[in-house]
Amino acid sequence: MNWWDAVPVALASAGWLIVPGLLMTWLVGLRGTAAWGMAPTLSVAVVSTAAVVAGKLGIDWGVGTAAVAVAIAVVVTGVVALLLRGRSRGAVLSDPRPVTLAGLLGVLPAVLFGAAVVVLGMGRPDELSQTFDAVFHYNAIAYILDAHNASSLTMGTLGNPIAPATFYPAGWHDFASLGVLSTGTSIPIAANALTGVLAVLIWPLSCVLLVRQIVGRNPVALAMTGLFSLAFSQFPWGLLSFGVLWPNTLGLALVPAGIAVVLSLSGLAREDLIGRGRAWVMAPFVLLAGGFAHPNSLFSMVVIAVFPLFTGIWRWSRRMRSEGQGRRGTIGLTAAVVVFLLGWAFVATSPAFKTVRTFYWPPFETSSRALGEVLLNGTNGRSSLWAASIAVLVGLVLVWRMRDQRWLVGAFTAIGAMFILTASVNRTYTQFITGYWYNDSFRLAAILPVVTVPLLVVAVVTTAGCLKTWLAERPRPRLGRLGASATGLAIVLALLVIVGAKGLYFRNQVETVAFTYTRVENSPNDTMVDPREQAFFTRISSEVPKDSVIANNPWDGSGLIWALADRRPLFPHLDIAWSAEQRYLAQHLVSAASDPTTCKDARLLHVDYLVVGELHFWPTDPRIKNYSGIVDPAGRPGFQLVDSDGDLKLYKLTAC
Repeated sequence: MNWWDAVPVALASAGWLIVPGLLMTWLVGLRGTAAWGMAPTLSVAVVSTAAVVAGKLGIDWGVGTAAVAVAIAVVVTGVVALLLRGRSRGAVLSDPRPVTLAGLLGVLPAVLFGAAVVVLGMGRPDELSQTFDAVFHYNAIAYILDAHNASSLTMGTLGNPIAPATFYPAGWHDFASLGVLSTGTSIPIAANALTGVLAVLIWPLSCVLLVRQIVGRNPVALAMTGLFSLAFSQFPWGLLSFGVLWPNTLGLALVPAGIAVVLSLSGLAREDLIGRGRAWVMAPFVLLAGGFAHPNSLFSMVVIAVFPLFTGIWRWSRRMRSEGQGRRGTIGLTAAVVVFLLGWAFVATSPAFKTVRTFYWPPFETSSRALGEVLLNGTNGRSSLWAASIAVLVGLVLVWRMRDQRWLVGAFTAIGAMFILTASVNRTYTQFITGYWYNDSFRLAAILPVVTVPLLVVAVVTTAGCLKTWLAERPRPRLGRLGASATGLAIVLALLVIVGAKGLYFRNQVETVAFTYTRVENSPNDTMVDPREQAFFTRISSEVPKDSVIANNPWDGSGLIWALADRRPLFPHLDIAWSAEQRYLAQHLVSAASDPTTCKDARLLHVDYLVVGELHFWPTDPRIKNYSGIVDPAGRPGFQLVDSDGDLKLYKLTAC
């Protein structure tokens, strides 16, 4: 399959992510960049919530279910908007047409640039991400398609029939399943198309809205934001290669829009395009979307939002004192601080977050090196982004002088400090700060572009304005008409950044994405499934009945049989909680002919076949030994060879 054939899948993914929310934002009175920037957040909130409700009510998940849920949400939104018209929501806020067009049309170059990165980085639209987490994500889509259940409340165990259902944020998987159901494409293509859309369209739209709230009605700033949003390796490109953290990618892509809402609530938005009343309406959708996409995104939003929120509360408190209501102002400020500290204490001690908080990644560099990586946007050993980073540092100085936007300095400092803690310290006493990101430097580094993108844009447009003023004050005119135009100077400065950044680090971004898609050629010991294994796993779908379960050692790549061949493996992931019966089979299946317990457990779990693959992926990982009973029977009684290709073999379990 070529990439042109994958375009309808990408369009379907974009449609599901944008159209439902766009209908709702329009009805509540948002226009222009606000409507488009907030649309994905509302879509994710509605679709993910619908999946949970459908699961609870026993309604099969599918295109029809999602469409009905969207229709209901749109109708309810319309009715509520009609009832509230002329009351607390205020008049429709909109930008002049040139400003709106600048922001939205500026996303088109980002789509073209980003699409080129995705195409060259992934190689083929059906290429597999050869990573630990990808096995879970691919099979989560397969589970949704098989069980017709897309609820986040059951996703944690991938539908294991004899294990208690657990929560896992399924927003990304919900939309990937809709991509499959809408177009009939394969799971790998749907996953790649959706993730590409998040990187090259949803993230730029979200950034445009945030920049609009920061700089106001500045068409030049909005026009360059889309392209500049793809300049930083940490996000979105970093999360397309590390993990892979596709749900986190969805969540973080929505964070700038969430911060745009926070700026409206705190009164810091310049020429506010959302309005405080509508911001209160948007806030629950922001929380729902973040929670169902990935809770990490909510914690990321809190780290950034705390600065504008408390800036707004502090200013309100001062205003109360100036109006003779000092007691009210003091109580309000104190209450806000207490609520924040109580919330922090809860998540820092709650058992629900213990596993996440205590996850350990060993520190790998000195604090001074980690600081340098933050300042040069070369975190986790990536190449330093000199041109963009210099502009960001200039932006930090400039926003400090823009009193309303000093929160950007605080947010940048906080995110950078947390990265430094995870990269160079990572001790038990730091977990109460960094634990909500698994104490993981990659996840924390990915938050930086939420702040560095607007800082880069502010640096360019503000420097252009200052340069125009400086040139105008010279005894003789300089640079002719160009020197008298802030717009022209901003365009020149933007082009200088792009050239200095070697085309926004295009080659670097491609290499970042390609890292997990080229394991077969470049790193055999990191390869989950090579082409021969993929062909074999696909072929056996015609040899195994649909209702049979295939015993497997997931570390040999056979966990992907579900996503590749639509046949359910006994172990669909490398390391999640298994039942006692599954653990017993993992250790004893090869002895089925002489072990009655093995047959009892096999019948309970509908295990009729055994597949044997080749161990390429992390061959020295000790967890592989947990599957010592799932090996090639090699002539033992109770197994009949059905198909083979060298060391790849499929057996029928005849002993039971």
